[in-house]
Amino acid sequence: MTSERASEGGRHVLVVNDTEEIIELFREIIEGLGHRVTATSYAPDDLAEIQKVDPDLVILDLVIGGEKLGWQLAQKMRMSRDTEAIPIIICTAATEDVREQEGWLTANAIKVVLKPFTVDDLEHAIGKALTMTEIVA
Repeated sequence: MTSERASEGGRHVLVVNDTEEIIELFREIIEGLGHRVTATSYAPDDLAEIQKVDPDLVILDLVIGGEKLGWQLAQKMRMSRDTEAIPIIICTAATEDVREQEGWLTANAIKVVLKPFTVDDLEHAIGKALTMTEIVA
């Protein structure tokens, strides 16, 4: 995982996406909001990797490397006490998969931003996800 700190303040966002251009776009948007970014182009197999990064928010694609690894990661995160409270935003073009799992996503407080998205859509989802963690904390 590559880590870049945008500023001393702000929150820490982990981005998981297999497209470098998308990662750079996320980095620009998130750092523009004053948050720190750690990005990876692969879905971590081990939740310990996510715990080590200690993100305030995880943004991930459902399909990574042609497989539904993002989906598996979201499920694993929700099944572990150590990561279950970390907000997740799924940013994907896999609209059919999202529709099929809408109930589970909603029940697990996972926000969805469908591609293609506007910067405002993503910024709104990030703000909402991070605000929810402030209320819970």
